[in-house]
Amino acid sequence: MPTSVIPAQFGESFRRERAHRQLTQAQLAKKAGVTRQTILQIEKGENVGIHAILRALAALNMGLRIDTARINYDDVGSIGDE
Repeated sequence: MPTSVIPAQFGESFRRERAHRQLTQAQLAKKAGVTRQTILQIEKGENVGIHAILRALAALNMGLRIDTARINYDDVGSIGDE
């Protein structure tokens, strides 16, 4: 998966979770101690500092897990065909 897709997917998932909890961007921003603009940037998959992301996730009672990368064999193609 191209790395440029990952922030956009994260942002969309983050937006859906905020909406599911019936919070506006402004409400979540206040709860997290960040600006509404920061919440907007997270949701758009823009470059935001990790501290702001962690604060916003904590305000949703969520966290961030780092996991090992998984190989997407559809992206790799045939190895050794060259």
